[in-house]
Amino acid sequence: MCPKLRPMMLIAVLLLCVLIAVTLMSAQSSFTLKVEDVMTPQELKNTGISGLTSAQRKSFNEWLGRYTAAVYNVATGQSAKEANPRQPVAKNGCVPAVESNIDGDFNGWEGETVFKLDNGQIWEQAEYSYTYSYSYRPEVTIYQAGGGCRMKVEDEDETIMVRRIK
Repeated sequence: MCPKLRPMMLIAVLLLCVLIAVTLMSAQSSFTLKVEDVMTPQELKNTGISGLTSAQRKSFNEWLGRYTAAVYNVATGQSAKEANPRQPVAKNGCVPAVESNIDGDFNGWEGETVFKLDNGQIWEQAEYSYTYSYSYRPEVTIYQAGGGCRMKVEDEDETIMVRRIK
């Protein structure tokens, strides 16, 4: 397989997994998503997942479950506890998804914006992007995506990569 196609194929497979999982999650409140349930043996081989040790496969499946739950939370507006009550709470980061409000005025982001939340957490912009929008105390959801955390602000179409600083 062409080395350039492998990452794209993995992304496509993961998106398919998420779509299937969202459908399953709406049908049942507690389930365990396993990559083996959504990929064919050939897809497992082509992506290299079949070569993982059992411990690595278990870790991957746990991540896939957390990622899917975060996507589901954002898509349905549910809290993390409603979607998956057995999901472990992380000590920091964005798993499960963080739901709060901006503390005070929100004016968008411009490259190095710092976001103070009502829950006491402080996050900073982790990628360059510019958007202007004003609102007072908008709701935000910060969730795991693509190896980092993304922040979705109420009534904004765009999301932004962020990292927690407090």
